[in-house]
Amino acid sequence: MISALPSVPLSVGAHRVIKGVRVEHLCGDPSLSPEQDSELMLRIARTALKALQTDVTEPTLFEPPAQATEKEPVHAS
Repeated sequence: MISALPSVPLSVGAHRVIKGVRVEHLCGDPSLSPEQDSELMLRIARTALKALQTDVTEPTLFEPPAQATEKEPVHAS
């Protein structure tokens, strides 16, 4: 679950909670440039994928990294 208020789903027992940005913009920030907003959405989505791949036994908070850690290779088609 992606939530801007992660304490709520954690308190009711959601096993995997990904910290979102704001209530009205969970996976982005319209105040950023389009490129920065896209990168933020990608970091949140990657964090959610890692959360799904992680074994958990209790409610766990996953936070997207503050900055991109590595550039994804671009594939020409």
